[in-house]
Amino acid sequence: MDAVITQISQITDWEFLIALERSLESRGRLDLAAREALERQGNLLSRRYLLQKGKLGNGPFSPVENEVLDVLATATAALRRSRRLPHNIVKSLRAGGLIEAVERNVCHAGALQCRTDFEADGIPRGTLERIVDRHPQAFELEARRAAARYIADQEPAFRAAG
Repeated sequence: MDAVITQISQITDWEFLIALERSLESRGRLDLAAREALERQGNLLSRRYLLQKGKLGNGPFSPVENEVLDVLATATAALRRSRRLPHNIVKSLRAGGLIEAVERNVCHAGALQCRTDFEADGIPRGTLERIVDRHPQAFELEARRAAARYIADQEPAFRAAG
């Protein structure tokens, strides 16, 4: 199994990664170490895909941009595993980059031809609002206000759940 885990980090094709994951799972050989290696490689492939298709360059990225990219890469990996492409995420990134994509999603605004609601792409509501709340200096006033409103409205639910 160690040889398989070592090979996972060398996989550069999504189809092969998905096939390997399903093969290991169907044979009952998908242990925690293999699952973690597959997750890491899937996120790495997703991040590269978003950098390339979203025309984001290679950085350097600020801490908030890295955090947003990680969230979007995780969602992209989940979409790829379900055999879907992250068209709306890519279109949103191309329309203005990482920060503007978050602002459009949080404010539910923008003149894009694509949906800016990343919730439909697997990003839970509140995730991006929390990023805006943690890094207010990176976002416009309208996004900060929208995020603060959402968090204030949801705070009783967060306390009851926690």
